[in-house]
Amino acid sequence: MTMNTIDKYLSKENFIIPLIPYWGKRCCKYLILTALILLNTNQLLSNQLSDDAHISILTCAPGDELYSIFGHTAIRVADPTHNFDLVFNYGTFNFNTPNFYLKFARGQLDYMLSVTTFDRFVYEYRYEGRSVWEQVLDLSPYEKKQLFQALLINAEPENRAYAYHFFFDNCATRVRDIAVRHFVDDVVFDVPQYIGTMTFRHAIGSYLQEKPWIKLGLDLLLGQPTDDKVDASSVQFLPDYLMWQFDAAHTASGGQGLVKTTNTILLFEPENKSRTVSPAIWLWLGLIPVVLLSWVDFKYQKRQYWLDAILFSLTTLFGALIIFLWFFTSHSVTGPNWHILWANPLHLALLFPFRKDTKWIVKTPAIISLLLIIASLLFFPFMPQYIPPALIPVWLMLSVRLVLLLKRCKF
Repeated sequence: MTMNTIDKYLSKENFIIPLIPYWGKRCCKYLILTALILLNTNQLLSNQLSDDAHISILTCAPGDELYSIFGHTAIRVADPTHNFDLVFNYGTFNFNTPNFYLKFARGQLDYMLSVTTFDRFVYEYRYEGRSVWEQVLDLSPYEKKQLFQALLINAEPENRAYAYHFFFDNCATRVRDIAVRHFVDDVVFDVPQYIGTMTFRHAIGSYLQEKPWIKLGLDLLLGQPTDDKVDASSVQFLPDYLMWQFDAAHTASGGQGLVKTTNTILLFEPENKSRTVSPAIWLWLGLIPVVLLSWVDFKYQKRQYWLDAILFSLTTLFGALIIFLWFFTSHSVTGPNWHILWANPLHLALLFPFRKDTKWIVKTPAIISLLLIIASLLFFPFMPQYIPPALIPVWLMLSVRLVLLLKRCKF
């Protein structure tokens, strides 16, 4: 049974296809193929591998989409004698999961292990123009059989799902864990010089140099735990680093390397992409009209209410998002988040018109917000969390509007 056979069942003529979006369709293909492999192939269920079989780690280059921007890792089991070549993929999720987006946002979306053919796997990465490298593991026949058996058990319907965590439990760490567990000897990962004082934020930031807006967004949403230092093991949540670490890894007693050979399956030259204008430049340019309009307000004793509505509404919404990710999700790296100092829900009170007898409703939150923004301006380099300097013009915009608001309150 091949992936082409599965395509026939999910073809346009089949009544089910209108109900399944593209990614859901591809997920269904993987799951159906997994079931057919596990249920209909007695040879695989007997866990018998020939001496010619090999197990390898596949590392895929980053893609252009957000979900693929950090690359991908899978594990291949090929046995030419028994004529099968399979890829076990821990990076599968189902778009048809009930409440998919809510579960995704709350960090409660289960990922799963799927199985596909090697040809199908390579076809997709060739289509996307992404390089693929293979590291053949130096396993004994006994170790290979034990590892293959573990993969088959892990791919069974009751075992395949797991609670995904981007840093500590993802497609790369799952491959590492199951591979290392089946070396008879202990495995040693040396600490390379390139790690140094690298943090999780530094590690992912190196992939976002050509996507500065995404980098800024992640810097805002990922909290203080993202600034923890990585070590030789924890850095392996990124597929490239896992590949590099396995290249230098060895067994504890004999010093035997884990990788027998390294092969290039697909190789594409990286495209030269024009760099996007830095968010900091746009934010500094945005400060100019805010200052000019604020000067008009000061001179003519007016209030550009629409401007305050935009600035304070966006700040309030961002603060609410920080609180949601920090306290109401399963994400362990979104809190504590020190951006709550300046992006706090107190700005919501600044949107209401005020009268002389109720001006304290606006005045008190405005004073607190202004003091917190000034503290952010003065102390952001010393905070335990990385705070992007690109936010300085945002803080200045808010400060100018808050000062004018307090002046109208006759502070």
